[in-house]
Amino acid sequence: MLNVTCRDLDENIKDILEGIVHDFNTAYPRVQGEAYLGYPIYFNKVTNEKTSVDMALITKIGVFIFNVLTIPVPSYDDVQYDIYCRVKEKFMRVPALREKKELKFEFHSITYSTEKINPIEDCAIAFSVDDVKNFIKENKEQEQFSDFDYDAILSAIQEAYGLNVRKERKGAVPGTKAYKINEANALIEKYDHAQMDAILGDMAGIQRIRGMAGSGKTVVLARKAVETFMAHREWTIVITYSTRALKEQLVRYIGKFYADKNDGEEYDKEKIKVMHSWGSATAPGVYYNVCKHHGITPLNFTEAKTKYGKNRAFSKACEEVIKQVPDMEKMYDCILIDEAQDFDKNFLSLCLKVLGSDKRLVYAYDELQQLNEETMPTPQKIFGEEIQNDTPLTVCYRNQSPVIVTAHAIGMGMYREGHDLPLQMPGSPDVWTAIGYESSKKIVDDEEVTLYRTPRTSPELLKVDKNEIIDFLSYESFDDLKKALIQFLKDDIEKERLLPSDIMIIDMDAIGSLTNRASIMTMINLESGYQGDLSIHMAGSLNPEDFFRDDSIVYTSVFRAKGNETFMVYILNAQRCINSLVPRSDRNALFTAITRSKGWVRVMGYGEEMKSLCKEFEQIRNNEFKLHFDHYPTEGERKQMVLNNSDLDEQTLKSIQDARNKVAKAKAAGKPMKNLQLMMEIMGVSTKEELMKMLLEDE
Repeated sequence: MLNVTCRDLDENIKDILEGIVHDFNTAYPRVQGEAYLGYPIYFNKVTNEKTSVDMALITKIGVFIFNVLTIPVPSYDDVQYDIYCRVKEKFMRVPALREKKELKFEFHSITYSTEKINPIEDCAIAFSVDDVKNFIKENKEQEQFSDFDYDAILSAIQEAYGLNVRKERKGAVPGTKAYKINEANALIEKYDHAQMDAILGDMAGIQRIRGMAGSGKTVVLARKAVETFMAHREWTIVITYSTRALKEQLVRYIGKFYADKNDGEEYDKEKIKVMHSWGSATAPGVYYNVCKHHGITPLNFTEAKTKYGKNRAFSKACEEVIKQVPDMEKMYDCILIDEAQDFDKNFLSLCLKVLGSDKRLVYAYDELQQLNEETMPTPQKIFGEEIQNDTPLTVCYRNQSPVIVTAHAIGMGMYREGHDLPLQMPGSPDVWTAIGYESSKKIVDDEEVTLYRTPRTSPELLKVDKNEIIDFLSYESFDDLKKALIQFLKDDIEKERLLPSDIMIIDMDAIGSLTNRASIMTMINLESGYQGDLSIHMAGSLNPEDFFRDDSIVYTSVFRAKGNETFMVYILNAQRCINSLVPRSDRNALFTAITRSKGWVRVMGYGEEMKSLCKEFEQIRNNEFKLHFDHYPTEGERKQMVLNNSDLDEQTLKSIQDARNKVAKAKAAGKPMKNLQLMMEIMGVSTKEELMKMLLEDE
């Protein structure tokens, strides 16, 4: 049965092609295939004309390329030859489809005409669906394509080949991590049906693309920007984001996708604009540009934070602009928003208002990034209207199945000792299906259920035993942790043959991360007997977009890690999510950190808290990396979780931080004080026994 993906087409042509698809499905109901209507589009920079394939029919029994004529023409061979050569060129770019100088398989080009015209030799033509049916019957393969060849053909027509950067890892002998990465990189890349739907979906109105971390949303948005520009070269298209480190990735993707379609040509940066959501005088962004265009002085972060508070700074700044200019001028033809979960309705509404009456807005977000609730409100609540297209991406291509299940279980705190209920969880059971989980039976409140992932939504791209892909490690002290980390890094570089850019270190102690990284480098430099060059740099130390480097391992906070991924991830100070004043935020942060990995994860911490976290992980491993609920929490219990486990508010946290800063200043400037004296004074007790009693009561 054919999957059909359709972009904006003339209705008469669309009706013809849908008739051909229906007839094919009737004749070959069990044949696997994809029908792309109105795709691919090519641009001839010499003639300044578009060449559009009206339908690419890619099936296990043959490949058929259609163009449709609805007006009389003296000859149709030039168009058919041009399309055939364009498509053949795409197939020839995939090494797996070549045999010396020729293609390994034959594909067929046919013109469908609604007008009677004279057939031309060697140029197939059809005047009815029956003519097409006979043509396919005469030219179909005697034996179906193998899975590998079929995937390679799909990869070529989708222009997905080369999506992964294939870096050579020298000395990668069998059994090493580098060898397993090389094996995974040798796989043929292709988009799944939902991704192609999102890429080619009609640009009219508001569209939503949602999926879990690692489902390919950033790639899909970048590709959609290019495909939209190919169809509408007069448009000005903006693609925007929240995390600054994402810019380099977006620019790279857009550059590659455009060059692949246009003989290596660079895209016009005035037509496809990659810009940050906020922006500044030195790096324009959406908010900054809108303000300037409408004669408003934009606020910088410091000004907005002072005026509105840190957490609401950007939202309130956008809201202020909307209030000042209720009827905005059209500035762009289309805006695509990545990481939309980092914005609220004010920024999304601001974007919508500068698109004029066309309202061509696409927003993509991580479904369930915050594990206590659905990530985004409904489109109705955001925009006050329904959306035209909604595409859920259920397949996770980044994380191995044990990694994503562990991230969800730890993030929800569902196996905490001494607790019958998780710390947090989605408000609606329907979310699990949307992010690719299956269940042993229908999810019913207060009944037992097990949720799990299969290769359908978690492809096994790395050939790794599930018990070695992720581990939680507890140490007695931070010094012990650092020693273990350094040894792991040495082994990764020297024995496992990983590249420095294959490794990411994420410190859950955001405030102390600079000091922690410095102490790790000091330990490396002081250690005798190590002759290697182990360099670790702080993310963003050169510029806001500075992240991975070829010759150095990146050290980062969770915030800067968002939007980035690599094969080997080390997470430090994971114990901070136990006994936290902001339990939900810290668990969500640990979830985000774990899901940065395309391969292996080591979650590291120290003290009794880390031992407690390790016990949670052991429970996950004992459950064979499935989410098992003895009874699925009822709606009332889910509401109670929110009340029981609320994070401290921003003002209280600020007061605590202010107190810590004052104590630090007092210790630095005044008479030496013992920590015990300080604790007794702050807690309002006069003896050690009273202080110990307080601490034991908490336990």
